[in-house]
Amino acid sequence: MTLVAEQTFAPPRPGVWFLDPTHFTRPATRFHAELFPEQMIAGFSEGLRRYGSLLEYLDLAFVNGFFYYCPRPVAAPQEAVGHPPREVWEELAANHPDIRARLETSATVFERKPWREELERWDREVKPTAIRDHLELLAVEPTALGTEDLLAYLDRCRENQKRGAYIHHLFNMPALAPIGDFLVHAREWTGRPGAELLSLLQGANPDPLGADRELERLLDAVREDSAAVAVLDSAGEPGEVLAALRSLPGEAGDAACAYIDRVGYRPVNGEDIGEPCVIELPELIVGAIRSGLESAESPPTDDGVARRTTEIRDTVPGEQRAAFDELLEEAKLTYRLRDERGTYADLWAIGIMRRAILAAGRRLAAQGVIDEPSHLVEADYAELRALVGSGTGASGEELAERARYRLEARYTDAPPIIGGDPGEPLPPDWLPPAAARLERALGAVVQEIFVAPPPQTEARKVRGLGVSLGVYEGTARVIRGTSEFNRIEPGDVLVTNSTTTAFNIVLPLLGAIVTDRGGLLSHAAIVAREYGIPGVVGCTDATRVLPDGALVRVDGAGGEVEVVA
Repeated sequence: MTLVAEQTFAPPRPGVWFLDPTHFTRPATRFHAELFPEQMIAGFSEGLRRYGSLLEYLDLAFVNGFFYYCPRPVAAPQEAVGHPPREVWEELAANHPDIRARLETSATVFERKPWREELERWDREVKPTAIRDHLELLAVEPTALGTEDLLAYLDRCRENQKRGAYIHHLFNMPALAPIGDFLVHAREWTGRPGAELLSLLQGANPDPLGADRELERLLDAVREDSAAVAVLDSAGEPGEVLAALRSLPGEAGDAACAYIDRVGYRPVNGEDIGEPCVIELPELIVGAIRSGLESAESPPTDDGVARRTTEIRDTVPGEQRAAFDELLEEAKLTYRLRDERGTYADLWAIGIMRRAILAAGRRLAAQGVIDEPSHLVEADYAELRALVGSGTGASGEELAERARYRLEARYTDAPPIIGGDPGEPLPPDWLPPAAARLERALGAVVQEIFVAPPPQTEARKVRGLGVSLGVYEGTARVIRGTSEFNRIEPGDVLVTNSTTTAFNIVLPLLGAIVTDRGGLLSHAAIVAREYGIPGVVGCTDATRVLPDGALVRVDGAGGEVEVVA
């Protein structure tokens, strides 16, 4: 019996609950589980209302640490499964004030294009404010604080993380609705698969890590500074190399600090303070800098996006081509929000929160209160404050046991659905045209984020969703945890369970990417397209079938990965 099978998976509230297989790599910490749902529900529900969606919110809960969600339609009782009878729906549509208001809002949403105004607000106000807040917190050295000041700093970091989660999901609708609308219509007009259509968005998210400017500044400074070149050419440990870069006088040192602060404090994989940050794996940052210096000398590659766009556009019926152009442009416009919400809002905030907790954890470990500094991330927030303030509360043994559970439990062992069988959604033909269009767009994009094909595994081959075109042969590097990241070599084929935005730092090193989980709009898929490397996601058991170190062939168009030797 596995660790997870020993747990009881009961629905937390009435309704049918679905396991989210893409955003977390293992059970969440109690700290995250008590912080995240309220913020996500608040942000996402506000966006849904603004667009006139008939989905009021996604109800969220962590069951034994695993993330489950339950859609809550407007005006539907929690115990309802599926849509109501047509006569009941028509009565609701005519007389329920909230449903009527939402139908009136959605009637004009595609004419108003509210995502344009929201993107402008994101760029002008929200993103700069988030960056400023993160950097202000990073300017504080938590190890130098006394107990009371450290508690106050932990409070500030936690409020910053809550704000980051709220902001991320406040912008779900502009990040998702235009892409879903393009997918739905382009499929109808061309019959092309989603992977081909989404490949037309390549280049619309040119800086998925959110640090291109800082990296270019650092690379320019290194090229002009022989001492910086010598540091990077040295055989020192990666942590020593980063420390030496940061301590350089002048522009090289300043640029190194700016780049490391920008990329270092984000979880490498997953969206939880329980996951190590990039700065804890300094070989990744050193590898990214060295790769940047080498790639700057490489010749530019041909851009096939324009050619593919022309080919696909030619298959669109003539009377729909203008609409195809318009929908593609709207999808390109907001595509970068899919990753930027994590890059600039909650992932950076999570990394800063972890930095503060580890500082407190080192203090408690030195006092013998807990076994390892990282075990403090296993405490809920009341426990954490009690431990930091007075050394009382949850025992070191209890926190160590929670860490062991999260390390050993696997998502594949958690039931995909709890609370019964799902019902049918509201039929689109019961809705006014604009409302039906909005719900189809949201349904399409949710499908591409969360849903992968059923397993089609052979002895030496796995299949999934081909998300980034191209064929590549290279060495499979099976990574089951962040502690194994130091095994990645330039040109490897990364084989892992799933990735998040912060994983992006290793992608310039890779020849291809293969994941067990994820859909066409998963972060792995998006960054594979942006970096132009072949990608196959949602293979279910690639980490089991593909041997570490084997030569594998990745077919990003066919969605296949085969062991060659």
